[in-house]
Amino acid sequence: MTSDLRLDEVLRRIDVYGRLAYGGQVVAAMAILAGPVIFATATALLFVLWDDNRGEALLYGLGGWAVAVVTTGAGVAFAFFCWRWSGDWITEWPGYALGFAIAAVANATLAFMLTSTPIPVPVSFAIAMGAAFAIAFVIAGNLAGTQVLPTQRAERERSIARRR
Repeated sequence: MTSDLRLDEVLRRIDVYGRLAYGGQVVAAMAILAGPVIFATATALLFVLWDDNRGEALLYGLGGWAVAVVTTGAGVAFAFFCWRWSGDWITEWPGYALGFAIAAVANATLAFMLTSTPIPVPVSFAIAMGAAFAIAFVIAGNLAGTQVLPTQRAERERSIARRR
């Protein structure tokens, strides 16, 4: 009985690499979610500014599209980089849903800081990304194994039975 409780406690916790990987994946999700928003904003600017100054409209439109593509690409690349250290629970849908939810809230917070506060731009990015990373790092240890624990336990019992 006590060994089962200790095993559950161990499985519920994630190692440091898994926590860091999940934090990195949430920051990557921020970039993946921000890319389409930047693209849509640049497209709107292109059409709004077209009649007044076509050169400025092209600069903002095409430049915004380039920033959107680079942001999304960097997010995807960083997500794949972090994925190799992720725990199994992260690849289940609750891990993805929670990560994208944290990223969406962090992006909304970042947008608020950029448009409505006197906080400098680099500090706004550091606050939003740092907070998202820290929240994901803390949550990773508390939610690990919530979906895969029964499956892992059943597989472990089957492998022990096969060895006997």
